[in-house]
Amino acid sequence: MHSLGHDAGVSYFEDGELKFSIEAERLSRIRHDGRVGDALKHTIQAASIDTSQIDLIAVSTPFSDDVLGLADPEAARGATSSGALHHRTTSTLFGRPIDCVVVTHEVSHAALAAHYAGHSEGCVVLINEGRGQITRSSLFRIEQGQLRWLEKDPLPWFGNGFGWIAIGLLFGFVKNPSVAGRVMALGGYGQPDERVRELLLAVDHDVLHNRALADATYAKLVERPEFRREFDTMANAVATFQQMFTDEVSNLLVRYTGEPANVDVALGGGCALNIVANAALRQRLGRDIAIPPACNDSGHSVGAGVYALRYVLGQEVAPFSVYGNGRPEDASTSGSTLSGAGLDVRSYDADVAADVLARGGVVAFLEGAAEMGPRALGRRSLLGDPHAPGMRERMSQKLKRREWFRPLGAVIRDDRFAELFPGERPSPYMLFNYDLPEGMFPEARHADGTSRLQTLAAGDHSRLYDLLGRFEQLTGTAALINTSLNGPGRAIAQTSGHMVNDFADQDVDLFVAGDLMAPGRGGR
Repeated sequence: MHSLGHDAGVSYFEDGELKFSIEAERLSRIRHDGRVGDALKHTIQAASIDTSQIDLIAVSTPFSDDVLGLADPEAARGATSSGALHHRTTSTLFGRPIDCVVVTHEVSHAALAAHYAGHSEGCVVLINEGRGQITRSSLFRIEQGQLRWLEKDPLPWFGNGFGWIAIGLLFGFVKNPSVAGRVMALGGYGQPDERVRELLLAVDHDVLHNRALADATYAKLVERPEFRREFDTMANAVATFQQMFTDEVSNLLVRYTGEPANVDVALGGGCALNIVANAALRQRLGRDIAIPPACNDSGHSVGAGVYALRYVLGQEVAPFSVYGNGRPEDASTSGSTLSGAGLDVRSYDADVAADVLARGGVVAFLEGAAEMGPRALGRRSLLGDPHAPGMRERMSQKLKRREWFRPLGAVIRDDRFAELFPGERPSPYMLFNYDLPEGMFPEARHADGTSRLQTLAAGDHSRLYDLLGRFEQLTGTAALINTSLNGPGRAIAQTSGHMVNDFADQDVDLFVAGDLMAPGRGGR
């Protein structure tokens, strides 16, 4: 459980197998929702859990006293704040004392990242985020089957999430857990500037811990011409910062892994969503990097469970699919929702969907259980033709009302990816970027010539895999724009009700909900 703080959520394991997971924001539609109560009730009901049979509760820090009812909350806080990986206690969450493992925030991230690396011996795990419980960056290694905390805060202020937040504030972005992703997009339009680099290197590292110093530094930098709030100036500053960030993270990992890396490498924390750094790391280390799709705080409920089972109880934890956020919606609910919105409901027809896309339409695509984490990976997606002129503006700016400078990613079948990008490693969770030749998928191509691609295997999402094939037969284009299914300011849609609330009156040509579909009101 992740019971307090942004991106709260609940997961349920049985015999080492993840049976259910839900993020609070998917129920409330409030982005980064930190209220866990409804998620807990939903989990018990949707997963048909007999709470009298629960014999272990795992929770990441920070935790809610009101929710958990720990026997010794202050002892738990003291132990985890002083560097213990976990604290063992009891919880009265379900009205009786139950064994409880309180997992330190950074350790919960590390356990989930290690899981995606197979818990391999010697694996180096970097957790990098805006703020953890103890650190902003932490380095772990798996030694003799256990997680060992190697270093706390080994990165300078510009090598972690604090730096991204600081740059965002410098340029007038509102502080929230999503600000780094918005700021990063600016870097694609700029070039590194040596003067900006000198100014950033001169910032005292103590800004990480000294608020007065941080405020004074902000006041000084915001007056500098190198940090004017003009687009080209901001783009160059962010490009410079991205280069500094990537170099610091890369150099740290090389010190522990060698170059090329001689052990597995895993990343966790919000900074693991930085696709520019991820791609550069993979190239320099010469091997793939394990990154959970829910590497940010949305993965804490799963990570705490993995840690308690694997590293405390010594149980094996089975691999789990990214498509595990909630339960699939039944067809009767989808049908009544679509028809209740005044839409003409029909059986899903892949040829019709492919034709809508080929004629420049936008398809809202909802199927099965949703993705875990912040990336839309085809189960809760808006799809469009990356060769249709103006498609990025239509999908990103008009439908989702995002800033004009933010790029869109694309989804491509794994077999076609291998043909078009020979020798490149795949990206099933859309966590790496790739150089695109001029003219390839132009509406999903960023200003720097790259695109964030998702490589899709047939066994992961057979319906979308088939749709990609049909679309390519009609158009010769091997990919589709894939962006998250949510209206402005809202969390990703979980249900068909969320989907039609966001888009029924918008410029969407076709709604797909499982085995059903319905043309939009202005459908083509």
